[in-house]
Amino acid sequence: MTEGKTTAGTVAIVLAIGISVALNIVTVAILWAAYHRLGVDPDSGLSENGTQLLTGAFGGIIGVLGSYIGYMTGNKNSKNGSTQ
Repeated sequence: MTEGKTTAGTVAIVLAIGISVALNIVTVAILWAAYHRLGVDPDSGLSENGTQLLTGAFGGIIGVLGSYIGYMTGNKNSKNGSTQ
């Protein structure tokens, strides 16, 4: 196993753990706030800012995952001599 492959995998795992823990905390906080707002006003709930934050965060995770998969696929293909 090469040094670059090990480093990229380690960085991806550390980022995945950190992002997932942070996003879980943010998601729980947003849902907790929405639950408490529903107790005050039945027409309120998840705020627009909360929705945008969750959409951006989950979209960012998909982007990072896609980048990692693309990097690993490109790295593997370049070592095999493939151009596509």
